[in-house]
Amino acid sequence: MDAHPPSVRRPAFLGRELKISPAAMWAIFWIGAGSFVPHIFLQYVGEEPFYPIVAQEMWAKKAFIVTTLYGQNFGRPGIYSWLILVLTGILGGQNILIAARLITICSTLAIGLTLAWLVRKLFNDRLLAAFAAAVFLSGDVLVYRGWLAYADPLFSLCTFGAMACLWVATEERRRDLLLLAALGLMCSFLAKAMTGYVFYGGMGLVLLALHDHRKFLVTPSSMAIHAGAVAFPVIWNYGLAENSVFAWMLHDILYQTKNENAPSITAYLTLFFVYPLRTFWYLLPVSAVTLFCLLSRSFAAAAALRRNPLLIALSALALDLLPYWLFPGSGTRYLMPLYPLFALVMAFIVLNSGRLMTELCAKALIVTVCVGYVAALVGFPLYEHYIRGSYDHAAQAIVTRAGGFPIFADDFTSIGLSIVADLNARRAPQPPITTPPRDFTSGFVLSAKPDAAVGQVDMTLGLGRDADGKRTRYLLCRGEACAAPGRPSGRASF
Repeated sequence: MDAHPPSVRRPAFLGRELKISPAAMWAIFWIGAGSFVPHIFLQYVGEEPFYPIVAQEMWAKKAFIVTTLYGQNFGRPGIYSWLILVLTGILGGQNILIAARLITICSTLAIGLTLAWLVRKLFNDRLLAAFAAAVFLSGDVLVYRGWLAYADPLFSLCTFGAMACLWVATEERRRDLLLLAALGLMCSFLAKAMTGYVFYGGMGLVLLALHDHRKFLVTPSSMAIHAGAVAFPVIWNYGLAENSVFAWMLHDILYQTKNENAPSITAYLTLFFVYPLRTFWYLLPVSAVTLFCLLSRSFAAAAALRRNPLLIALSALALDLLPYWLFPGSGTRYLMPLYPLFALVMAFIVLNSGRLMTELCAKALIVTVCVGYVAALVGFPLYEHYIRGSYDHAAQAIVTRAGGFPIFADDFTSIGLSIVADLNARRAPQPPITTPPRDFTSGFVLSAKPDAAVGQVDMTLGLGRDADGKRTRYLLCRGEACAAPGRPSGRASF
């Protein structure tokens, strides 16, 4: 493949001539990014309320190091919640979910731009850089993962950014990029967990084994920089965070290795063989085009593997993917830091498989962007309205019912957390909701089930389509709160 391949004009597509050029691929990237905008205004989805609630409690207590949820140790560092607080200070407390989603969207787009920068540095190829960025912003990332207010996009940006800086630092023997890589690595820990170090370590081992400048990685300056990066989580946990992080991270690791989704060898083998298929599914449509390129032998794999950057990317993918494949019960979203490497490899294969495959992939990306807009404008809003119900209306009903009495919660499910996040925003500047103290005498508790030991059922909240009762929540009352006027009767649906 030439360093600067010429632009290729393609046959008409959807009534217009399709031009395969860096500008065309960047247009697909940015138009696809526009489909994120409608998602910004959706209600909470899944586990999104975790970090907004942490941010609300952080601000109320003016405690920014040890994170809490419902007043209890959350066990994760809080850089995502810090950023949420900064943006919420501009947008207002009622828009905390918008702030959280804007951060994840910007993180996702920054990953695509970082990937393009990496490709330009390694291959000196503008078309491949733009193509890889457009491939990254497709499939699961475009339709769902890229806008969802989880910590994964920010964590992936920090992790992949660190890996990219390490790679280019080795390529160009630059200590400044090595420092930037260490900073990204430390931020990945603050964004979510220690697993960023595992991804980064895999890339480092591959560079040590395959890169021509491997000796740069074992110079005294490199060793000192990495020693500082490795020491940082220990200093954070024991010196600043009151030993509130490592215990929870160890618990998460043990939970994953226990792999409750595979209680038998048959279940494990099923998950083991299904895991690559799940990954393939989330990388559609480009994964299908890439597979076709390989099966049709339009891509010369043996010759391409002599390109050292491609070999490094493939080796790093294989090494970092292995732990998740060996414990296949873990969600595919944990692979998001590897999505850019997948995009790089797939883009390289497609662009080196001839004009027909390149054109087919470009068309598939355009169709995916259209699917993204349909999902954003129609699919998700209808699904949330008719299936999930309204957390906002449920929160308003609870505020109206509770009046001046205290409100607590013992529901840690995504439904309960979504309602609580809305309650916190509505009740500000009152303190955020916590779990009920053992000795509370009067007030209300949002619970996932009736519990006479906590209180009597005051209101039954049915959310969305709730034929099996799994989306029913209960507002329990105790003491004088039960006798307060305005008590609704029966079941309220939202």
